[in-house]
Amino acid sequence: MAEKILIVGIQIEIWAIIISFVAILIALLKDFILPFWKKPKLEFEYKEKVPFRKENIAIGNLKLKSASVVNEIKPLGTFLRMKVKNNGKNPAINCRCQIFNIVKESEVLNDYEGFPLKWASRPELILDQRNAERLSIGIGEQEFIDVAVAVNTDKKIHFEKYHSIPIGIPETLLPGKYELNLLFSGDNFRPYQISFKLQKKDNYNINEIYIKLIGVEQK
Repeated sequence: MAEKILIVGIQIEIWAIIISFVAILIALLKDFILPFWKKPKLEFEYKEKVPFRKENIAIGNLKLKSASVVNEIKPLGTFLRMKVKNNGKNPAINCRCQIFNIVKESEVLNDYEGFPLKWASRPELILDQRNAERLSIGIGEQEFIDVAVAVNTDKKIHFEKYHSIPIGIPETLLPGKYELNLLFSGDNFRPYQISFKLQKKDNYNINEIYIKLIGVEQK
Protein backbone atom coordinates (compact mmCIF):
# COMPACT_ATOMS: atom_id res chain seq x y z
CA MET A 1 0.00 0.00 0.00
CA ALA A 2 2.76 2.42 0.92
CA GLU A 3 4.55 1.46 -2.29
CA LYS A 4 1.44 2.30 -4.37
CA ILE A 5 1.08 5.66 -2.63
CA LEU A 6 4.75 6.38 -3.36
CA ILE A 7 4.30 5.47 -7.04
CA VAL A 8 1.19 7.67 -7.30
CA GLY A 9 3.08 10.53 -5.65
CA ILE A 10 5.95 10.18 -8.11
CA GLN A 11 3.51 10.10 -11.02
CA ILE A 12 1.83 13.26 -9.76
CA GLU A 13 5.21 14.98 -9.49
CA ILE A 14 6.13 13.86 -13.00
CA TRP A 15 2.84 15.16 -14.40
CA ALA A 16 3.32 18.44 -12.52
CA ILE A 17 6.79 18.79 -14.08
CA ILE A 18 5.40 17.96 -17.53
CA ILE A 19 2.56 20.47 -17.17
CA SER A 20 4.98 23.16 -15.98
CA PHE A 21 7.31 22.41 -18.89
CA VAL A 22 4.42 22.60 -21.39
CA ALA A 23 3.29 25.90 -19.85
CA ILE A 24 6.82 27.29 -20.25
CA LEU A 25 6.92 26.12 -23.88
CA ILE A 26 3.56 27.76 -24.60
CA ALA A 27 4.74 31.02 -23.02
CA LEU A 28 7.98 30.92 -25.04
CA LEU A 29 6.03 30.13 -28.20
CA LYS A 30 3.58 32.98 -27.60
CA ASP A 31 6.01 35.66 -26.42
CA PHE A 32 9.22 34.88 -28.32
CA ILE A 33 9.08 32.20 -31.02
CA LEU A 34 5.90 33.21 -32.89
CA PRO A 35 6.70 36.96 -32.79
CA PHE A 36 10.15 36.14 -34.18
CA TRP A 37 8.70 34.26 -37.16
CA LYS A 38 5.58 36.38 -37.58
CA LYS A 39 7.15 39.79 -37.73
CA PRO A 40 7.33 42.58 -40.31
CA LYS A 41 10.00 42.18 -42.95
CA LEU A 42 10.63 45.52 -44.62
CA GLU A 43 12.18 46.09 -48.02
CA PHE A 44 13.46 49.52 -49.09
CA GLU A 45 13.84 50.44 -52.76
CA TYR A 46 14.63 53.36 -55.03
CA LYS A 47 14.85 53.50 -58.84
CA GLU A 48 15.42 56.36 -61.26
CA LYS A 49 11.92 56.14 -62.72
CA VAL A 50 8.25 56.65 -61.88
CA PRO A 51 6.83 56.22 -59.24
CA PHE A 52 10.07 56.68 -57.31
CA ARG A 53 11.04 59.80 -59.24
CA LYS A 54 8.27 62.30 -59.93
CA GLU A 55 9.45 65.19 -62.12
CA ASN A 56 7.94 68.61 -62.83
CA ILE A 57 5.06 68.30 -60.39
CA ALA A 58 2.96 71.42 -59.77
CA ILE A 59 3.33 72.32 -56.09
CA GLY A 60 1.22 75.47 -55.74
CA ASN A 61 2.67 78.31 -53.68
CA LEU A 62 3.79 76.31 -50.66
CA LYS A 63 7.50 76.88 -51.11
CA LEU A 64 7.45 80.39 -52.54
CA LYS A 65 8.79 83.26 -50.44
CA SER A 66 6.83 86.14 -51.92
CA ALA A 67 3.74 86.82 -53.98
CA SER A 68 5.80 88.55 -56.68
CA VAL A 69 7.49 85.27 -57.57
CA VAL A 70 4.11 83.61 -58.16
CA ASN A 71 3.43 85.86 -61.12
CA GLU A 72 6.77 85.09 -62.78
CA ILE A 73 7.29 81.35 -62.24
CA LYS A 74 4.96 78.38 -62.24
CA PRO A 75 6.13 76.56 -59.11
CA LEU A 76 7.24 73.02 -59.91
CA GLY A 77 9.03 70.32 -57.96
CA THR A 78 10.84 67.04 -58.55
CA PHE A 79 10.22 64.49 -55.79
CA LEU A 80 12.56 61.56 -55.06
CA ARG A 81 10.67 58.86 -53.18
CA MET A 82 11.75 55.68 -51.40
CA LYS A 83 9.39 52.70 -51.44
CA VAL A 84 8.86 50.72 -48.24
CA LYS A 85 7.20 47.30 -48.65
CA ASN A 86 6.19 44.91 -45.88
CA ASN A 87 7.00 41.35 -46.98
CA GLY A 88 6.59 39.95 -43.47
CA LYS A 89 3.80 38.09 -41.67
CA ASN A 90 2.66 40.92 -39.42
CA PRO A 91 1.78 44.59 -39.99
CA ALA A 92 4.58 47.08 -39.32
CA ILE A 93 3.08 49.28 -36.61
CA ASN A 94 3.59 53.05 -36.23
CA CYS A 95 6.45 53.41 -38.71
CA ARG A 96 8.41 56.66 -38.92
CA CYS A 97 11.39 57.79 -40.99
CA GLN A 98 13.83 60.42 -39.72
CA ILE A 99 17.15 61.83 -40.82
CA PHE A 100 19.91 60.21 -38.74
CA ASN A 101 22.68 62.41 -40.12
CA ILE A 102 24.11 63.88 -43.31
CA VAL A 103 27.75 63.57 -44.33
CA LYS A 104 29.50 66.01 -46.68
CA GLU A 105 32.98 64.76 -47.54
CA SER A 106 34.38 64.00 -44.05
CA GLU A 107 32.09 66.39 -42.15
CA VAL A 108 29.05 65.01 -40.31
CA LEU A 109 26.13 67.47 -40.34
CA ASN A 110 24.34 66.60 -37.11
CA ASP A 111 22.01 69.63 -37.29
CA TYR A 112 19.60 67.57 -39.39
CA GLU A 113 19.31 64.69 -36.92
CA GLY A 114 15.70 63.88 -36.05
CA PHE A 115 14.07 65.65 -39.01
CA PRO A 116 10.91 63.60 -39.82
CA LEU A 117 10.57 62.80 -43.52
CA LYS A 118 7.06 62.90 -44.94
CA TRP A 119 4.97 60.00 -46.19
CA ALA A 120 4.07 60.75 -49.81
CA SER A 121 0.47 59.65 -49.12
CA ARG A 122 0.11 62.34 -46.43
CA PRO A 123 0.86 65.66 -48.13
CA GLU A 124 -1.94 67.72 -46.62
CA LEU A 125 -0.93 70.46 -44.22
CA ILE A 126 -4.19 70.03 -42.30
CA LEU A 127 -3.15 66.65 -40.91
CA ASP A 128 -2.89 66.21 -37.16
CA GLN A 129 0.85 66.77 -36.77
CA ARG A 130 0.94 64.66 -33.60
CA ASN A 131 0.00 61.53 -35.57
CA ALA A 132 1.01 62.29 -39.16
CA GLU A 133 4.63 61.16 -38.78
CA ARG A 134 3.62 57.58 -37.92
CA LEU A 135 1.92 55.15 -40.28
CA SER A 136 1.27 51.39 -40.13
CA ILE A 137 2.05 49.22 -43.17
CA GLY A 138 -0.11 46.11 -43.60
CA ILE A 139 1.06 42.69 -44.77
CA GLY A 140 1.98 42.93 -48.45
CA GLU A 141 1.36 46.68 -48.55
CA GLN A 142 3.76 49.43 -49.56
CA GLU A 143 4.18 53.14 -48.97
CA PHE A 144 6.42 55.90 -50.33
CA ILE A 145 8.49 58.47 -48.42
CA ASP A 146 9.67 61.79 -49.88
CA VAL A 147 13.44 61.61 -49.40
CA ALA A 148 14.44 64.83 -51.20
CA VAL A 149 12.80 67.51 -53.33
CA ALA A 150 14.05 70.16 -55.76
CA VAL A 151 11.94 73.22 -56.64
CA ASN A 152 12.34 75.73 -59.44
CA THR A 153 12.32 78.77 -57.14
CA ASP A 154 15.81 78.14 -55.76
CA LYS A 155 18.85 75.87 -56.18
CA LYS A 156 18.61 74.04 -52.86
CA ILE A 157 17.72 70.49 -51.82
CA HIS A 158 14.48 70.49 -49.81
CA PHE A 159 13.15 68.06 -47.23
CA GLU A 160 9.36 67.84 -47.03
CA LYS A 161 8.06 68.83 -43.61
CA TYR A 162 5.01 68.19 -41.44
CA HIS A 163 5.42 71.18 -39.17
CA SER A 164 4.12 74.62 -40.11
CA ILE A 165 6.37 76.45 -37.64
CA PRO A 166 10.18 76.23 -37.23
CA ILE A 167 11.38 73.33 -35.05
CA GLY A 168 15.05 74.24 -34.94
CA ILE A 169 16.13 71.71 -37.61
CA PRO A 170 17.23 72.88 -41.09
CA GLU A 171 14.86 72.02 -43.92
CA THR A 172 17.19 72.58 -46.89
CA LEU A 173 20.70 71.74 -48.09
CA LEU A 174 22.95 73.69 -50.43
CA PRO A 175 23.64 72.06 -53.81
CA GLY A 176 26.41 69.48 -53.68
CA LYS A 177 27.21 65.83 -52.96
CA TYR A 178 26.17 64.18 -49.69
CA GLU A 179 25.62 60.90 -47.92
CA LEU A 180 22.15 60.88 -46.40
CA ASN A 181 21.56 58.43 -43.54
CA LEU A 182 17.99 57.73 -42.44
CA LEU A 183 16.55 55.92 -39.43
CA PHE A 184 13.35 53.93 -40.04
CA SER A 185 11.66 52.75 -36.83
CA GLY A 186 8.39 51.29 -35.54
CA ASP A 187 6.73 49.62 -32.57
CA ASN A 188 7.25 45.94 -33.45
CA PHE A 189 10.58 45.66 -35.26
CA ARG A 190 14.19 46.68 -34.81
CA PRO A 191 15.06 49.97 -36.56
CA TYR A 192 16.72 50.14 -39.95
CA GLN A 193 19.46 52.52 -41.04
CA ILE A 194 19.14 53.40 -44.73
CA SER A 195 21.91 55.19 -46.61
CA PHE A 196 21.71 57.18 -49.84
CA LYS A 197 24.09 59.12 -52.03
CA LEU A 198 22.41 62.50 -52.60
CA GLN A 199 23.46 65.04 -55.21
CA LYS A 200 22.10 68.22 -56.76
CA LYS A 201 23.82 70.45 -59.26
CA ASP A 202 24.19 74.16 -58.51
CA ASN A 203 21.48 75.41 -60.86
CA TYR A 204 17.71 75.88 -61.19
CA ASN A 205 17.18 72.65 -63.14
CA ILE A 206 14.97 70.66 -60.77
CA ASN A 207 15.63 67.42 -62.66
CA GLU A 208 19.35 67.50 -61.85
CA ILE A 209 18.82 66.05 -58.40
CA TYR A 210 19.68 62.40 -57.77
CA ILE A 211 19.76 59.82 -55.02
CA LYS A 212 21.19 56.31 -54.97
CA LEU A 213 20.41 53.67 -52.34
CA ILE A 214 23.76 52.37 -51.06
CA GLY A 215 22.92 50.44 -47.92
CA VAL A 216 20.25 49.05 -45.59
CA GLU A 217 21.13 47.68 -42.15
CA GLN A 218 18.79 46.51 -39.41
CA LYS A 219 20.04 47.48 -35.97
